[in-house]
Amino acid sequence: MSEETSDSESQDIQEHNETVRALSAGLLQIYEPKLREVKENLKELINKQNDLQIAMTSEKNAFSSRQIQEVNEMVLKTKAYKDKVTRIKMQMHQIHQRTKNLRAKALEIQELKVNQCATKLQQLHYEESLVANSKRTPRKS
Repeated sequence: MSEETSDSESQDIQEHNETVRALSAGLLQIYEPKLREVKENLKELINKQNDLQIAMTSEKNAFSSRQIQEVNEMVLKTKAYKDKVTRIKMQMHQIHQRTKNLRAKALEIQELKVNQCATKLQQLHYEESLVANSKRTPRKS
């Protein structure tokens, strides 16, 4: 009896294995085409994601490079403007000094002219007084 039970058990196991294989084959026939399609779609999606990541990385690098370039340009402009301001400031200081010196010279010249005019006026008054005196006093001959 034990042989019969073991034979029947092994037969049950074989039937069970065949049933499992048949069910597996049926499931594979049903779902394998869809799974292949999903697998292909996933591959395509992964490729597109990789392409997108590469594009975004290059855009980020390009954007960063542009920003760095813009900052460098602004630094150069700032330096140039600072140099211009320094030059203009020096020129304004020089102009101020020249103006100050010219005003001082103009004041000296004005005082000199006033003194010359005063001297000429005195000389003129003196000459007029001499002429007036000579007209008042008759000449003795």
